[in-house]
Amino acid sequence: MNDQMKRSAAIDLDDVLDALVASDADPNSASLAEWIRRYPQYEREITEFAASWSLMKWLPPSPDAEAVDEETLVRRGMRVVQAVLERRGLASAEAVAPIASILEAGRSRGLAPRQLARTVGLGDTLLRKLDRRLVRYTSIPRQAIEALAAALQCETERIARYLQQGPAFATAAQYRAEQAPELAEPEDFFAAVRTDPTMTDEQRARWLGLAPPGGR
Repeated sequence: MNDQMKRSAAIDLDDVLDALVASDADPNSASLAEWIRRYPQYEREITEFAASWSLMKWLPPSPDAEAVDEETLVRRGMRVVQAVLERRGLASAEAVAPIASILEAGRSRGLAPRQLARTVGLGDTLLRKLDRRLVRYTSIPRQAIEALAAALQCETERIARYLQQGPAFATAAQYRAEQAPELAEPEDFFAAVRTDPTMTDEQRARWLGLAPPGGR
């Protein structure tokens, strides 16, 4: 990576948008392409800013509107910058927000546990094991993680991070006072598939077809 690329990667988005506002060039295809060439990591934000800035600057004024000076245009541009940054922050926060429970995330989407299991193609028992992280993460096929993410309409990485956490006790579990609750070692995904009594033969065959050689 050359020095110019390193500097481009290090600069913050708000600094890029501030510089764009301060530049003399009006938003057009040529200037937009140049800014994106300089800062390709912010292509979406720069494009969104240019579109919003063009609308604010070039929409026809009402007949009784006063003349708009350059300072006013710059203030408008800064408002656009702020709006872009806020939307980017909200999107980032939503993308990284941790999942508290797969089952609860399903309910928030209107899917009861059994419906979620059917949507993903898992048995109800295996889904609940995944919810409590009783399945060893490294044994879970990527297809299962992606299917959960699709059903819950969230980022695949959010599901992956959730499943990599430690095992959890059942919420409503009751224990005798003299007994300390214990959790068994996380189970292999494909072993759980074989023993899930709520899984159909078709579902079982599908998942076992993804097992590594010798594990089918």
